[in-house]
Amino acid sequence: MLATNMTLAWSCADFVFEIANIHSGVEISSQGAHVGLYCGMLIAGALYSYLGLKCSSYLNVFMMYWVLFGTLIVIITIPAMSPTHTSGEWVFTEFINRTGYDNDGMAFLLGLLQAGWCLIGYGAGAQIVEGTKNADKTAPRGIIICVAGSIIQGAALILPVMFSIQDVEELIDSPYPIATFFERATSRPVAIFFMVILLVTQFGALCNNTFAMGQLIWALARDRCIPQANFWYSLDSRKIPVRGLMLQLLICIVAIMPSFGSPVYWQAIMSTAVICVNVSYGLPFVCRLIWKRNTMQKGPFTLGKFSIPLNIISIVWIIFFAVILCLPQTYPVTPETMNWSCVMISAVVIFATVFWFAAGRYTYKGPMQNIDT
Repeated sequence: MLATNMTLAWSCADFVFEIANIHSGVEISSQGAHVGLYCGMLIAGALYSYLGLKCSSYLNVFMMYWVLFGTLIVIITIPAMSPTHTSGEWVFTEFINRTGYDNDGMAFLLGLLQAGWCLIGYGAGAQIVEGTKNADKTAPRGIIICVAGSIIQGAALILPVMFSIQDVEELIDSPYPIATFFERATSRPVAIFFMVILLVTQFGALCNNTFAMGQLIWALARDRCIPQANFWYSLDSRKIPVRGLMLQLLICIVAIMPSFGSPVYWQAIMSTAVICVNVSYGLPFVCRLIWKRNTMQKGPFTLGKFSIPLNIISIVWIIFFAVILCLPQTYPVTPETMNWSCVMISAVVIFATVFWFAAGRYTYKGPMQNIDT
């Protein structure tokens, strides 16, 4: 979730740069300014999270309408204003492989990274809903609605975009392809308006993820899963995990600093976010299949006879997906094009393993059933 927070804040900074580029007509690029905007977005998200769960509910209602109407505006306006349209044959049959790999199947699999990044974040909903009524029902329903909504909305956006591309080579070579596409398909003012829609949407996701991250750190401290649990478990007078919010903010800011020295560091962060979040989804499935296949107590929301088959399918997919996302994105492979996410994931696993044997196994006794004790 920390890596996901970083990708959300970085993409918000990206959108600000793209808006500035469209408005000025001059390509603006500054790593220092980019990191500064990134830090500003993280701080703004942390300040929002300090407002608490009630404010989060207001934001989610607003985001529901913002995303709905924003999507409708984009899918109606782009085809209507586009100077030319691509053919159905090009949209549904054309395959462009610019990875350097001769195998088109490999290019297709590598392209799953962006799709995979769009279909994560279910954990955030589970963390946020923990403090609401009937969480054992609303959390799983929310996850299903989230996944289904993402697929429907994604399909609704993809088709008008594909039919309205003016010059695909220009988009591939552009440092800011989204802004370039909007400007070529519509006009400069409309492109800026569309980028603002995306920026607000992405910032809303960042705020929710930051809020969930603070809740998660507090929950981990409650169950004594992290070092100095008593310190991080503390809440302020408004029952807000301020220390948890500050911890995630500090980690995300410090962790982005190597990007000044490595152009591929960011790609590794994005891959790490997708892999780690998916693996974290799969671990409870593995535990359930091995130790609790037939004895796990069912909650008020259950998938019934589909539960075990879906668990197995999910685990197989996650293992396959994790391997794909560790492969280099381009060929030939050099230190600059190497996918370093495997190194970052190994560091996470090594840290977790060492910490477990050094301290975790002595302090963690399972989820706390009674907070008072």
